Amino acid sequence: MCCKYLGLDYGDKTIGVSVSPNGTTAVGVTTLTRTDEAALRPSLKALKEIIKEYGITHIVLGYPLSLNGAESMRCQKTLEFKEKLNRYFKSISVELWDERLSTAAVTRTSTKGDYKAKVDEMAAIYILQGYLDRRINMEQENTIVLYDEDDNEITLQVLSSRKLNDVDYVLVADEGEDDAAEVLHFKLVDDGEETIFEMVDEEHEDFDAVLELFKDDYAELGIEIEDEGV
Repeated sequence: MCCKYLGLDYGDKTIGVSVSPNGTTAVGVTTLTRTDEAALRPSLKALKEIIKEYGITHIVLGYPLSLNGAESMRCQKTLEFKEKLNRYFKSISVELWDERLSTAAVTRTSTKGDYKAKVDEMAAIYILQGYLDRRINMEQENTIVLYDEDDNEITLQVLSSRKLNDVDYVLVADEGEDDAAEVLHFKLVDDGEETIFEMVDEEHEDFDAVLELFKDDYAELGIEIEDEGV
């Protein structure tokens, strides 16, 4: 199933809204306005209708960090709004996206009408397009090639990489169709001559720690963790 994204720019009195039905390009939808900052229910109901209309599977919420990377005064309000989204849309993952990383998206976005009249909507487009660009680049560039016992080439897509106790681990998937892709974990072991990719399965001593290590990535990718693994 193709992922369909909703981008949100959350403000004190407005919520800019964008969508990406194709997973590559963000387009503007609307700006939701409220007279009472605390009155979110009408906005949540409006978002519910948009989510239903476009078949949204993921929500990307702009996180307003300061230019130096520090949390701004609006960050706490954004986190509180994220909690409300999580409670209201329980089956849809909500991910924060650093708004500072979204400005390069301007040339790949589109909206209708005058920019100044739709500044919040445009902000939501930039947020979502920046997020999509990151995912597209990761999919295009982050691959590894392994060989099985018969020397057959296996190309794997790197979904994420993290460190645990100064050791590198990667979360990968087969390059096939999304619905059929198998998610795997590898531990990168350097033996002095080459890097060995050691599979971390249910019997591996690091398995539980690796599940915990990648839990945020599972949430972002919409992967459900079961008792026997992913």
